[in-house]
Amino acid sequence: MQKTTKKIIKLYVIGVGPGDPELLTLKAKKILKRVPLIFSPTGGKDNLALSIIKKAINLNKKKVVSLLFPMKKTKETDLEAHWKILSDEIIKYLNFFGKGAFITLGDPAFYSTFFYLYPFLKNFAEIEIVPGVSSLSAVASVIPINLSIADEKIIILPANYADNLEKYGKDFDTLILMKPHKNWQKILKLAENLKNYQSFYVKKATMLEEKIYTNLKEVPEEELDYFSIVIFKKREN
Repeated sequence: MQKTTKKIIKLYVIGVGPGDPELLTLKAKKILKRVPLIFSPTGGKDNLALSIIKKAINLNKKKVVSLLFPMKKTKETDLEAHWKILSDEIIKYLNFFGKGAFITLGDPAFYSTFFYLYPFLKNFAEIEIVPGVSSLSAVASVIPINLSIADEKIIILPANYADNLEKYGKDFDTLILMKPHKNWQKILKLAENLKNYQSFYVKKATMLEEKIYTNLKEVPEEELDYFSIVIFKKREN
């Protein structure tokens, strides 16, 4: 009797970096050139992750599948049905192509949309996570500053936790706020109590639209952006 071999379904989850296509890793580029299928998450507007890899590899002979992710996502949001629909879409294409890549900005382990889908996919496909340069590393490099040295402590917070800035300022040497545009006025007010910290606002690090401000009060309202980070770094004595 002829022995049948089970078809291996493979999904690569690839961090494409913060924006500059030259920060795409060698491993990511090698896999993206090889796979016939690419899943590209989008919020309904410009697809930034896809625009990055377009500058690094030829997509003409690849199947690109856009996946619509809602912009408002928290662990408490009731979106299970939506994640299941997206996962079923991925499974459908993987069944046909056998392997593919899900691209995500920065690093897959750092606020990545993919992990909303992971519970639905982990038992279907062999999943390999391919790390990428995170937005946080990119921001620190363009300022440039070190985020920590020796025994310094860092805290990373979504901007909706900005209320606790003064409290964290007593315990941490570096405070990092993700997506600060959501609570900008509150952040400005609370920052006044962090007088022993240098503040930085960086928009779209490593991209053509990159902007860097070393005083939060000088940031124009039109420069507030989804792809931005605020860093408070304790001043040296």
